[in-house]
Amino acid sequence: MVDLIDIVLEGFKEIVSWLINLFMQGLRSGYEDLSEATFGTPTPETNAALVFGKATNEPWSTLQEALLGGEIMLISLLLLVMSVQGRHAIRIFNIGSTYEARKTRKTAWVGAFLILTWYWIGTLALYLVDGFTLALIPSFSSITQVMLSYLEDFLMNPGLSLLFALVGGLGMWALEALFYIREVLLYVYLYGMPIGFALAYGNVPVVSNIAAEFTKRFVPLAILPLPAAVVFKGYDLLYGSGSLTPGTAFLKYLVAASLPLIALYVTWKTFTFATPLTAKVVGGATRGAALIGGVAAGASVAGAGVATTAARWGPKAAASHAVAQKAATDDQNDDATPAYRRTENEPGERTGASDGRGMEFDRGIH
Repeated sequence: MVDLIDIVLEGFKEIVSWLINLFMQGLRSGYEDLSEATFGTPTPETNAALVFGKATNEPWSTLQEALLGGEIMLISLLLLVMSVQGRHAIRIFNIGSTYEARKTRKTAWVGAFLILTWYWIGTLALYLVDGFTLALIPSFSSITQVMLSYLEDFLMNPGLSLLFALVGGLGMWALEALFYIREVLLYVYLYGMPIGFALAYGNVPVVSNIAAEFTKRFVPLAILPLPAAVVFKGYDLLYGSGSLTPGTAFLKYLVAASLPLIALYVTWKTFTFATPLTAKVVGGATRGAALIGGVAAGASVAGAGVATTAARWGPKAAASHAVAQKAATDDQNDDATPAYRRTENEPGERTGASDGRGMEFDRGIH
């Protein structure tokens, strides 16, 4: 019986040791494979000095042909026209309002502009993100050397060894997978965003909301490597320069295993936080454009008072102010006597000839 227990115990130890080695190998190989390409952003190679040249590498050349005068641009413009016409058609069934119909006509021009210029907008955004990432990312050779040296120490507690190996290995694998999936999704977004713009700015109920949520996620997806680059830069400043060195093997394992986990956590929180923030910024920009239009229209049509109301309280309040101002003007005009009217024959008014006329005048007595 004792021999059986010893065999089971030894087998359990072997399993734990195998799991520790498996996850630690993933953590070590992850540090060894880290490079600027891991956190880099795909950008096209052009035959000109600027980004506006013709792309020479795949899949950018295919994307450029499809987005600049290709099938995606034509399909997107057709969808935009169909969405706008569909929005007008559903007014027959008393769905929506006149305000929504006017809004559709205005936003359709914005959608058409974004469809026509999306390739350049998306490419320039990726160039900027890639440049900032390269400026923030540290030298991976130095930080990799330091973190691998921390992992050389041996923890006597198998439970802590398994925990650190599990956290570090899974965190590193998830971080690598996340940035690989990000690169794939960037190509998908670049290819499909014109269709999303067409449906979002077509203002079709339900469909436009879904398309708008899809398009807004491009911004946090594009800036995803920046927080991870800052985390790695901070670890490099603290531990790569030797200014702060953990004193025990436990702390060294903790530092080495926590780096990919913290980078993964910060990256994910950035995505979840930036998505509603992007929606808020887009909505604020739309309201700002409407405010500027309301101020300009109020100043040109109804004067400075209505423009001030539009700037302070918004277009709806400015419209109410304009209506009230028009009504007050009409009331004043009704009370005043028009200049072209003659008043000598008005009832109750005295005339200049009344003194020379009367009973005596009618009898011939002068």
